[in-house]
This record gives sequence, structure tokens and C-alpha cells, in this order.
Amino acid sequence: MRFIVLTAVLFLLNMGYAQEKVFNTFSIEIGGGVHAPWAPNNKIDRSDYISFKQFQISGRYMFNEKLGLKGQYAYHGFKNRKNSQNETEMHKATLEVVYNLARALNLHYTVQEQFTFLIHAGAGLSVFAPKDGLTYDRIGNLQFGLTPLIRISDRVALYLDGTYVVNISQNYSYAGESIASTTGGFPTANIGFVFYLGEKRYHADWY
Repeated sequence: MRFIVLTAVLFLLNMGYAQEKVFNTFSIEIGGGVHAPWAPNNKIDRSDYISFKQFQISGRYMFNEKLGLKGQYAYHGFKNRKNSQNETEMHKATLEVVYNLARALNLHYTVQEQFTFLIHAGAGLSVFAPKDGLTYDRIGNLQFGLTPLIRISDRVALYLDGTYVVNISQNYSYAGESIASTTGGFPTANIGFVFYLGEKRYHADWY
């Protein structure tokens, strides 16, 4: 919680400088992909729960060409392909610090004109609910990942993302059964689009 408050304060302090920048600072990311339950694996076969039931939408603000903040909502559905009664869903909200690693590595400008990649890490909260809808679990989350970007135009980029989500104090299995409180987690792989907002020609990702 302290992390979320601190990053939110930094975001607000930097908002006042946005108009002075020579590049756009805001973007929206929309995409989806696949996830696989990793832990806990109580009484489940992980392969039965690997699915494309995932959606996410994010808003990102860059303080400069390297550092920014991203707020994200994500939906994850876990369903046993062999038994539809074993199903859970997660609604997750996170706030992350974003860093343009390609800038730090000083890649050749001809590469950075079309390709860059971001690293991100942060914390959040989620609601994890079995299919019956009668009970639910509040979970703290930590997550970190890598996001390559491929520039399509000055306003749009294609993104790929690999993220690992840590569930703190998880009280239900991915099949919806009550379990002893534990630390769980799962990897995700996503694809989607970044839409750049603002009046300037370039966004910080490509400036």
C-alpha cells in the first residue's frame, strides 16, 4: 500500500510538467492473451487450466523518455477444460513503475526508431472468486514483466508482454476449492496495441 501511495504522489507531482515537454506522455494499452496457473497446484493439472481467458487495459504516463507509471485493470479466467464446474475468475488492479530499458542500453537509433522494450514492476489488489459467486478472496498482488514494443506509426504500436503475477495470501485454488492461505502465482503472455495520445508528433517511447 505504501508503494501505491508513493508512486501516486510522484505521478501527481510530475503532472504539472507535462505541458512543458516536447513529446507526448500519455498512452492507452489494450490487449489479451494466455495464462497458466503455477502455484498453488493443489489437485489440479496445470495443462487443463492454460487458456486465453485474459483481458487487460492500461493507462501509462511517462515522466521522461525512460521512466513512467502505469495503472492497469486485468481480468483472468481460470477454467478446467475437462470440468467446467472447476472455474475461478480474477479482477485485478495494479500500479507499476515503467522503465524504458532500450534507452538505458543505448541501442542504435535506427533500431530504436522501430523497436524498444519496457520493464515494469508494481503492486495491486485483486478479487479472486470461485464460479459459485457466493464467496470471494481479496488478494494482494506483486507483478513484474518485460514489454517489447514495435512501432506501427506515430500513434500506434504493437506490444508483446510477459509478466509474472504473485498472489499474496491466496485462499482458493484455481479450481475454486478452499485451501490454506498461501502465496501463489502465475505467468502471463499478452499481445495488444498501444495508442499514443497528445498533440505532439512523437511519444516519449520514440522521441
